[in-house]
Amino acid sequence: MKVFRLAAVLGCFLIVSCSTDFNVTAPWKDITVVYGLLDQSDTANYIKIGKAFLDPTTDAYTIAQNPDSLYYPDLNVVLQEFQNNQLKKTITLEKVDGDSEGYVKDTGIFAQSPNILYKTKEKLNQDSRYNLVITEPDNNKQITSSTSVINDFSVFIPNTLLKVNFQKGSAFHVSWTSAVDGKIYGLVIRFYYTEYHFDDPSFKAEKYVDWTVFSSVTSNDTLGSENMDQDIQGDGFYSFMTNAIPYDPNAFRILRNSDWTFSVGGYVLYEFNQVTVAQQGLTSGEVLPTYTNIDNGIGLLSSRYHKTIAGVSFSSNMIDSLACLSDTHHLNFLRSDSTLCP
Repeated sequence: MKVFRLAAVLGCFLIVSCSTDFNVTAPWKDITVVYGLLDQSDTANYIKIGKAFLDPTTDAYTIAQNPDSLYYPDLNVVLQEFQNNQLKKTITLEKVDGDSEGYVKDTGIFAQSPNILYKTKEKLNQDSRYNLVITEPDNNKQITSSTSVINDFSVFIPNTLLKVNFQKGSAFHVSWTSAVDGKIYGLVIRFYYTEYHFDDPSFKAEKYVDWTVFSSVTSNDTLGSENMDQDIQGDGFYSFMTNAIPYDPNAFRILRNSDWTFSVGGYVLYEFNQVTVAQQGLTSGEVLPTYTNIDNGIGLLSSRYHKTIAGVSFSSNMIDSLACLSDTHHLNFLRSDSTLCP
């Protein structure tokens, strides 16, 4: 039985526009697997590069435990920065172990260590386009791709001057402008709270919970400056808090403030989402074509951007509702006057 050797372990954002045809049934043909999301709002960028090929003799689980089957021993990886079709800079990426960078690989059938990534701390320019060029030194095989970089954008609501008020039966309205080269938008709200214990006056713990409010809101195009908005239902907030924070009769809590992080993905990530939805509707025997924007390999190179509105506070009405509504009363949050709800 032939076994398909998948060398790169992927979390998400893998299938994009078709650009390269290849035959995965050809035994022992080296296939390079590439995944990268360039983010000019981050302090470092990483590219995941692995390999896949057919092995007609070896069990897939045995192969997956061998790091030599997952990674190339040596690669030359660069980003070429272009503006107006002119090469401005060539950035060489450093080979690193993802675990030491804080990117721990999920447990599974694949070898846990090493977790090889290619890294650069070079600040990316939102006005540039970047070509990824990967070269295998032993045979000079080159794998390439290209992506624009998503621009900064404006968030109108929330802001640090406005006190958010989630109430049951009503909605809180958020609004922003779309980013140049951005297509798909998500929002995560991080709620900070302090926990105390009734039986130990010295106990104090700073904690938070993250609420994924939406993840697939799309703009009409990628030109930027489009006015966008979403309603967040207040009922969803109280349901989230009930499920996210454990009941502890010995604990009482104070809600502090929140960070609102908007995430933006490029057009190819939008296409990935579309393909994923289409695949979920397939019947047995149906197969979609393989989509990739990696030339001479498979995978994805695209971009993303994160923008955080930090320190957003809450209205007294919302704090009192969190403390006293039947949905969340058991969590023992203090009211705005620093007392427990009877």
